Amino acid sequence: MFYLCVSMMFLMWLFVMSVFHSSLGQNSFLRAYSPGNIIIGGLFPIHLKTNRTNTSAPLSCSDYGLKTFLHSQVMIYAINKINLPNITIGYDIYDTCGDVGLALRATLQLLKNQSDPESCLVPADAQSKLLEPKTKVVIGERYSEVSIAVARLVALSSVAQISYASTSELLSSKFKFPTFLRTVPSDKYQTRGIIELVKIFHWKTVIIVGSDDEYGKYGSDSLQDNFNKKSICIEFVHILSADFTTNNNSMDQTELNELLEKIQNSSAEAIIIFTKDTNAEIILEAAIKHRVNRTWIASDAWSSSSKISAMSDIKLAGEVFGFIYKQKEVPGFKDHVMSMFNGTNNTILRDYQTQHLLSLNKSEEERNQYLASYIDQDESYGIYIAVRVIAEGLRRLLKCNDHLCERRMTISIGKIPSQSFSAPLQSLGSLLPLCLLFCLQYI
Repeated sequence: MFYLCVSMMFLMWLFVMSVFHSSLGQNSFLRAYSPGNIIIGGLFPIHLKTNRTNTSAPLSCSDYGLKTFLHSQVMIYAINKINLPNITIGYDIYDTCGDVGLALRATLQLLKNQSDPESCLVPADAQSKLLEPKTKVVIGERYSEVSIAVARLVALSSVAQISYASTSELLSSKFKFPTFLRTVPSDKYQTRGIIELVKIFHWKTVIIVGSDDEYGKYGSDSLQDNFNKKSICIEFVHILSADFTTNNNSMDQTELNELLEKIQNSSAEAIIIFTKDTNAEIILEAAIKHRVNRTWIASDAWSSSSKISAMSDIKLAGEVFGFIYKQKEVPGFKDHVMSMFNGTNNTILRDYQTQHLLSLNKSEEERNQYLASYIDQDESYGIYIAVRVIAEGLRRLLKCNDHLCERRMTISIGKIPSQSFSAPLQSLGSLLPLCLLFCLQYI
C-alpha cells in the first residue's frame, strides 16, 4: 500500500512539475525561505488572480493583495517569536495566487524530500539513517477549494495542514482529509447563522449566489437544504462559472449582466452571496454602477473585505449584512508593520518594497500607516494562533523547558510497552510530522 502511495506521489510530482514548467516559462514562485532544524511551510494567495484560461498562454499572477501579503508576514513574525532552546524554526512560504494548480506545485516543492511514512516504525538501534523531511507542517491555504486539493496531497506524507480561513464543511471529514486542521469554524455554523438572520427579519424569499468551487457549492447546497426545512422560498440559485473572475476582467460580461438583470427583476427580500471576495467585488461593483439597491448577506469570505467596504458609493448597492468569526489583534504586529518590519528581511517583503511600496506617492510614515490599515483581525490572528499551536506541539514532543530541548522523543506504538523507542531529532525522518499531527489535534 505504501509503495503505491509513493508511486502515485512521484508520478503526480513529475506530471505537475512538467506541466507548470512549460506553462510558467521563466516565471517562478514568489517565495520566502529561512533555514532551520524544523521547517514550517506556508501557502498564501499574495496575488489574488491568474490569467488561467483555456488557452495555452503562459500563466501569470495579478491583483497584488496587501492584506494577503501581510498574512505571509504575520507567519514570519510569529515564527520569529518562537523560543525553543537549541532548536531553530525556519519557514518556506509560497505565493499560490489563489490557484489550485500553483498551490499543488508549491506543496510538491514542500514535500519533495519526504520519506516513507511507515519508516517511523524502525527501532532506534537500526543502522540506516532516515531521510529528513523538508517540511513538518503546512499553514494554509486561504480558499477552501485550494485547501481541499492541498489536503489530499499532504495526507500522503502524513503532514499536518492548518488553514486559517478555509471554512468549507467538506473539510470536516477526517476520513477524506485526515491531516487537515483549521483555526476557524466550518460553514456548518455560518449557514445556521444566515438562516437565523433571515428568520429574525421575517424575510420570506431569498436569492442564493454561489460559485463553482467547493466553498460556494457546498455552502449553497447547505443553505438550500436548511431553507427548504424552514419553508423559506428560494427564488433562484445562481452558481457562478469557474471562469467568472477571468471573464469579467475582459469585455465578456454576459453572465454578470444576466445575473444583475435577474436580481433587478426579482421580488426577493435578500440576496445571499456565498463566494470568495474576488467574485463578490465584481458583483457589488456592478450593483453600484447599475443602482441595484437591495439587501445583501455576505458570507465570511468577503464580509470583512476592506476593498469592498472602501468602494465609492457602496451605499448605493443597499444594506449589507455579514458574518465573521471572532476577531482579535495579533499582539505587537501593527507596531512591527509601522516600524517597517523592524529591520527584518525576506524575499516576499523585498518584493513588496521594490515593486509596490515605491508606487505609493506618500511619505514613509504615510506609507506605513496605509499598509497597517490593511491588517485584519480574523485571518491574521488565525495564522498567529496556528504558529503558536505548532510551537506548543513541538515543545511537548521535544520535551522543551525554558533552557533546553531534549531533541529526542519517546514514542509508544499501540499499547505494547516493548514497541516504545526513543529517537533523536536528526534521525526522525517522517516520524516528526506524523507525531506532530497527532499532538496538534489535542492542543
